[in-house]
Amino acid sequence: MSKQRVVAAMSGGVDSAVAAGLLVESGYDVVGVTMKMYEPTRPAHAKSCCGVDDFDDARASAVTLGIPHYILDFEEAFRRGVVARFVDDYARGRTPNPCVSCNNVVKLGALARYARRLGASYVATGHYARVEHRSDGPHLFRNAHEKDQAYALAQLSPEQLSMLLLPLGDLDKPAARAHARRLGLPVHDKADSQDICFVEGGDYRNLLERLRPDIDRSGDFVNASGERLGTHAGIARYTVGQRAGIAGADGARYVTCIDAVTGTITVGREEELSAGALVADELNLIRPERVTSAQTPVRAMIRYRAAPVAARATVEGNRLELVFEQPQRAVAPGQLVALLAPEDDEVLGGATIAAK
Repeated sequence: MSKQRVVAAMSGGVDSAVAAGLLVESGYDVVGVTMKMYEPTRPAHAKSCCGVDDFDDARASAVTLGIPHYILDFEEAFRRGVVARFVDDYARGRTPNPCVSCNNVVKLGALARYARRLGASYVATGHYARVEHRSDGPHLFRNAHEKDQAYALAQLSPEQLSMLLLPLGDLDKPAARAHARRLGLPVHDKADSQDICFVEGGDYRNLLERLRPDIDRSGDFVNASGERLGTHAGIARYTVGQRAGIAGADGARYVTCIDAVTGTITVGREEELSAGALVADELNLIRPERVTSAQTPVRAMIRYRAAPVAARATVEGNRLELVFEQPQRAVAPGQLVALLAPEDDEVLGGATIAAK
């Protein structure tokens, strides 16, 4: 009986290498793939996941594991589906989440299509989350430890999740590094990547200025009453919840709303950041049978690593209305809201915040 083939996404870091190694030990036919997603214009910043040395690290890990390794050019898919959206979101006054787009468009999009051509049943990544493949379809769960990354997978469709394996599902980072040492992987002590991989130098504004020179047009700071308080240097420099840094604004220090049409940024006091509800679009339900009525009890995460909070969800087509049990701080349009079951850590789906 032939082994099931898995295409393992290998970034050059420890997590993806350990994921591939655990699959080899479990008896899968593993093919390692590193995705080339952009062409650097300068030496990569130290904490990027896509530095110039990462291809070599991924290949060295694959050699250690005794699996084939390929580098695939996904630059066009990445540019259209991730970078272009990142820039467009900032131009629209939103706060983007490029890792969510990358999971949807590249890893479980372009890479999954490649995997099918290879006759692979699954794609595997090094995310710290858990997926269970049951008779009624895939079930996604949060990882029980600090590095939980299920939030970033909440907009994967059931069809995409049905192809996904997450070998690190129950592990924490120290356990993953222990496996890396046990497997003899050369990346066992490599530092974690933290920055956005395609933002060279760590400042996203340089990228925005290069790709959208018009994005930094100045505009007005106003308060909730519309009174002008000062001038800003461009909406892309601000996100909801950020300190605005306006002298003499009578305590109105935080960005509460960004209007890309008028170019105005509304600022207010700390208490004006609170929102009792939100509206979201681009709704994806992994378990639609769990969100079937108006005011369905759920728990919600409004940003990565936010604590889940009690809320009630109402779905109308592709639109989600969410009412929080307690007001939440700095609900930012453009960010993902992940929906969790009220009684456990199952992820029911996700949507893109449109307004509060």
